[in-house]
Amino acid sequence: MNNTTNMKELVQKFSTSLAAYEKKVLAELLKQHSINPAQFVQIVLTEVKRSPKMMEAFQNNPSSLFASIIYCAQLGLSPSEMSGEFYFIPFKGMIKPVIGYKGIVALMTRNKAVSMITAESVHGNDIFEYELGLEPKLVHKPISTIRNSKNLTHIYVIAKLENGEKVFKVMSVDEIKSVMNTMKEVNTLYFNDAKDPMLWMPKKTCIKQLSKLLPKDYYGSQALGMDDKIEGGAYLILDEDGKIQIQEDLSAPIRKVGGKTNIYATLNTNVNPMENNLNIEDNGLILPTEEAPNESSVEPKNDNNDNTTTVRIVKRKGKGA
Repeated sequence: MNNTTNMKELVQKFSTSLAAYEKKVLAELLKQHSINPAQFVQIVLTEVKRSPKMMEAFQNNPSSLFASIIYCAQLGLSPSEMSGEFYFIPFKGMIKPVIGYKGIVALMTRNKAVSMITAESVHGNDIFEYELGLEPKLVHKPISTIRNSKNLTHIYVIAKLENGEKVFKVMSVDEIKSVMNTMKEVNTLYFNDAKDPMLWMPKKTCIKQLSKLLPKDYYGSQALGMDDKIEGGAYLILDEDGKIQIQEDLSAPIRKVGGKTNIYATLNTNVNPMENNLNIEDNGLILPTEEAPNESSVEPKNDNNDNTTTVRIVKRKGKGA
């Protein structure tokens, strides 16, 4: 059997499994965000089909891929790379879900208290002044004609609130690099003029820091806490009940249950997503059943002593908070 035939069979396996999730899980999650499930599934299928590394991740660790897909649906973001809201990043044979710059902005502006968020870069000869304290002030007059990572000095983000108030966050290049130093695996897009000429990654870092102080809904809090953990080296998997779990040690083996590998650790081609009770245990593959709760979710816990967000994984029925 040639590679083309193998790829077609693998795509069919993924499509069948995804169809099961569309019916049993995704439809309910996406309904909360008024997103068409069929359209969402088609975008995911397109993203996976065009990436050999994503297909490899589906083969080797489908748990991480499906956990990332469910997480994207929970947040109500577009899984299209073109949208810039959410990315499925192949990494060491698995998938890491990464929220993009536009995804953070979309989540923050869903709260009516935040009407607008903008981010800008400051370079070389630009006139740039800012003051904090009781009467904060920010002045930026772009002067430099060359605007790339080589002469970048600062990133700043401004949020306009519903009451007309404007708040901002300024980060120097050194401060952004300090955040990068907390990551176990640094995203290679940072300060990469060839791959990120508009400096979206440094802008995302600054947006996240400001967003921790902005009013936000359940999904915004969830996303910020989870994204910090993902950038810190964690990834997502599904347990045997379909719950999203954070795996923080990349070297740790996937947990086994009852002598079988974790959910989606292996594949089964004989899956009929239209059956009433979709619970296929052969080779460790377990698809969602009718009796399973509708939503796996990440519940944030806010620490009153600082502005960071920690998360714990729980299973919820129905809508999130």
